[in-house]
Amino acid sequence: MEVYDKAKAARVWQRVQGETAANPTQGLQGLIAEEWADAAVYLSLSRRVQGNQSAILKKMGQEEQAHMACLKGIYTLQGSGRPDIPSPPPLDKTPVSVMLRRCYGREMRCLAQYESRASDPEYGQVFARMAQQEREHCRQILELLGSLTQEK
Repeated sequence: MEVYDKAKAARVWQRVQGETAANPTQGLQGLIAEEWADAAVYLSLSRRVQGNQSAILKKMGQEEQAHMACLKGIYTLQGSGRPDIPSPPPLDKTPVSVMLRRCYGREMRCLAQYESRASDPEYGQVFARMAQQEREHCRQILELLGSLTQEK
């Protein structure tokens, strides 16, 4: 027989009744879209640069795809079904430095959201881990911006 967790049951009923202060799915679709956009940019940029910079961008793109999958999983577990997220617009030939600056802003927005959700009783550890990775992405973007050769 399963053990009945009264605290967990109370949290579930609060969510069902709409009494929780923060809804974990609130804003998740926006975060998923941000992560998808960053993943697309990083993977595209990884094909436009060489060597170590390419490897860094490819890894960042893969991590953003993993964040997107985690967020979709949270959204689904909350009973919201599958999120309806439009695909990011096609990438143009904007200079690498400009695209990285845009990504830095998105990384900072996601970081703030993940940090604010780190105390969530069910998904806090996931949000804390993604916040840690976003901090590292911010550092890597700054490093990439500082090491880019002059663009034409």
